[in-house]
Amino acid sequence: DNDEDWESSYQLCMDCFSKGAEAAAIAGDYEQMDAWLSVAIRRSIGLDDQFRAHYIHVRSLAQRNEMEKAVDVGLEALELIGVRIPSDNVKLHTLIELFKTRRLMKRICVADLKKIEPNKEKQVVSASRLLNILGTLSLSGKKHLCPLICFKSVQFNIKHGILSGMPISLATYGFLLSRFGMLTEATSYCEMANAVREDLGIVETIASVNMAVYGIVFPFSKPLRECEKQLHHGYTAGFEVGDVANSLRCASLHRYISFFSGQPLPKFLKGVEKVSKLMKEYNSNSTLLVNLVYQQAAVNFSGSGGASTGPAYLNGDFCDYNKIEQQFQEKTHSILHEQMNLMQTILAYHFAHYDTGWKSSEKIHVCGGGSIFKGFIFQYIHIFYRGLTAIALSRNENDKRKYAAAVKDCIKVLKIGRKKSPLNLSHQSYLLEAELAVTKKRYAFAERLFMLSIEHAASAGILHEHALAHERFGFYYMMRNNHEAAYEQIRVARDLYAKWGSKAKIDFLSKKFPHLREKQRDHREMIELRRHST
Repeated sequence: DNDEDWESSYQLCMDCFSKGAEAAAIAGDYEQMDAWLSVAIRRSIGLDDQFRAHYIHVRSLAQRNEMEKAVDVGLEALELIGVRIPSDNVKLHTLIELFKTRRLMKRICVADLKKIEPNKEKQVVSASRLLNILGTLSLSGKKHLCPLICFKSVQFNIKHGILSGMPISLATYGFLLSRFGMLTEATSYCEMANAVREDLGIVETIASVNMAVYGIVFPFSKPLRECEKQLHHGYTAGFEVGDVANSLRCASLHRYISFFSGQPLPKFLKGVEKVSKLMKEYNSNSTLLVNLVYQQAAVNFSGSGGASTGPAYLNGDFCDYNKIEQQFQEKTHSILHEQMNLMQTILAYHFAHYDTGWKSSEKIHVCGGGSIFKGFIFQYIHIFYRGLTAIALSRNENDKRKYAAAVKDCIKVLKIGRKKSPLNLSHQSYLLEAELAVTKKRYAFAERLFMLSIEHAASAGILHEHALAHERFGFYYMMRNNHEAAYEQIRVARDLYAKWGSKAKIDFLSKKFPHLREKQRDHREMIELRRHST
């Protein structure tokens, strides 16, 4: 870093220091990255080079999980080129920009976008990319700025001509509208994002577009299996074009959706191990920690070992719930905090540790249910298991009123979810309503609801919740002293859990229903006898 080299070969030096900083960030050598980056910023002459150095700084801070700082640096970079995001009166500015953006976009269709000439001006393209990156990062740091950044991004793209970032802006805009409850409008903009990306052949945005479209909005309107496939395509395509950060985020959403779609556990675990290796390789610690939460939950359900305190607790070879709770409070990493408590709630319910499940659910309900999960299908999945847990706890005399009130609240929210996503959320809503009907001794109504839940879970192809619907129907029949019907439902549940790959659930049912194996054997012998008689 001497004056003579910079004077004689400015562009070469700038490229060397900028590229060196990028390479150091990928390698996780942040001390070296900071050293090279400080030189690049100090030596930069024009706006383009200053902006480029800030852009690299933003991405490196995001890799280090310093999201708030990354957003601050990004906003400074945008101000260099005259794009200002207000930091005061954010709510008022957000409403104004929402109104302006909706008015602007109502006059535009896909055909109109195709007529707009592409803009290849270097500074404009970089600004568009940075706006899109900040939109994503602000979800984890400075969430209150996310809508404002997104609306500015859409307006920026329309004003300056079609840019490579346009599909991302449209997809993120769709995501935000879904958070505001405008799902139909959100879906149309996500379809527009796909159409523009495909029409222009913009391959570098596949990961980021698919992340918003198939990870957030389309899980309400399309089968989860279809979303899972497109997210897989997104993260593999992203790696091919070097979009590592968005590929890893897409990979994370792919793992979440894969789990909740009922993907067989052996296949899920194989995929999650592969993704964990990639996250370690690229030093993406924030996404890795959440990925390990899902890996631990899947190991617990599979019963393959690695669960140190039994399947009901999120502790083992990949995740230590208590340790993470102490290390990462929701203010510093709310995605990890909420996903971890969601998985703990699910595990605790499935293995009848209802107090543990309720405590975990309360952590989401009190400090996170309306933030990170809002607008995602995970919000309703959490409410489903929270409601089931409350039903189980309401059977005890202590705090019966509190839990009964919680159940009613959960049913109210799930009915909204069912309207948004009849395909993926109907079975959850019907099952929770069935359980409530049982507590009120409306048995005929409860049986109809159990059957509706089973039918819709089968139609959605969500294996583990299809099994759960049969399991709960079996427990209902046992409570009603109809043992024959109970064992038939539990037998079907056991077969579905086996198909999912959950040895732990099979063991759990075998302990609850000790004669299950005998009934299974009798059932097989009956089928064999019928086969021979025909």
